[in-house]
This record gives sequence, C-alpha cells and structure tokens, in this order.
Amino acid sequence: MQPVFTGKSVLIYLLGLAGILAGGYVGVRTLSSDGPSASLATLQQLELPDVDKQLRHGREWLGKVVIVNHWATWCAPCREEIPMLIDYQHQMRDKGIQVVGIAHDLLEATRIFGDETGMDYPSLLAIVGAKELLASHGNRQSGALPFTAIFDREGRLARARLGKISREELQALVAPLL
Repeated sequence: MQPVFTGKSVLIYLLGLAGILAGGYVGVRTLSSDGPSASLATLQQLELPDVDKQLRHGREWLGKVVIVNHWATWCAPCREEIPMLIDYQHQMRDKGIQVVGIAHDLLEATRIFGDETGMDYPSLLAIVGAKELLASHGNRQSGALPFTAIFDREGRLARARLGKISREELQALVAPLL
C-alpha cells in the first residue's frame, strides 16, 4: 500500500524541515560571523536545533567541560562509540562534564537511533553548513566522522580528535581540563 500524504501532513513536514534548516543556518552563520580570521569556534558560538526542533545554545553549557561528538547514523564507528559516550556522561556528570552530540544526519534517523540507544545527552542537528561547523571545531578532513571536539569550562576549543575514540583516549583528553 502506498503511503498517503495529505496536504496537512506535507505542510507539517515542510515546516519542520524549514525549522531545522533555519536552525542549522543560524548555527553556521553565527560561527562564521567573526570573519575568516576566526577559524576555530568557541562553545558560545554554537547554535543548532535539537531533535525536538528547539534551538540550543552552546553557552548553556559554559562552566562545564563539553565533549562535542560529531556523528551520523550511517557511520559505523560513530554508532559503536555512542554507548561509551552515554556511559561516560552518566559517570562523569558530577565532575562537570557534558556530552553533546551533533548529528550530521536527518532528523528522523537521528531521533530513532537516539531512542534505540538510550542517548540521553543533548542531540543537535547539523544539516546546513556541516563541513564548516566541523572545520570550526578543528576537523580539516572534509567532514570525516566520527569527530570529537572538547571545550574547556570557558568555552574554548581545547582538544580535538578524528576517528572513533575509546574511553581511555577520551579520559586522557579530558583529564587536564578538570
């Protein structure tokens, strides 16, 4: 049976997609507003929609060490490291650490994967300007994933790591910032 799309369902879908794209545009525009000399972002510049279509601001996590994990549902190494990040968030929350995921993917795929894995840390979406966002977080490898950027308590980019990260590697990168 063919799916039936009513005018109302198409409108709701298009409005949701427009909201996500606008949020992604705001995030990228904000990151690049300081001009070409500002090649690396600060946490305060991060503005992206989450999986609930709410615009989130990096400044809400100031005062914490923030682990920003760039990932996608189609990226096998990304999918493999997320359970470790969920566990790490649970164990390190009281030490002032916050994990934030940035999915380079579609909203519904991101939401379904997050629900299936029990991802309970903020999950943002980078749809427009994803390569520029990655570059501003220190990834110069044409958008390669997974990629982890670690911001200090003042919101400055302190560490970055391309590729699947182990718990031991993550701990070694975070420890000097605690």
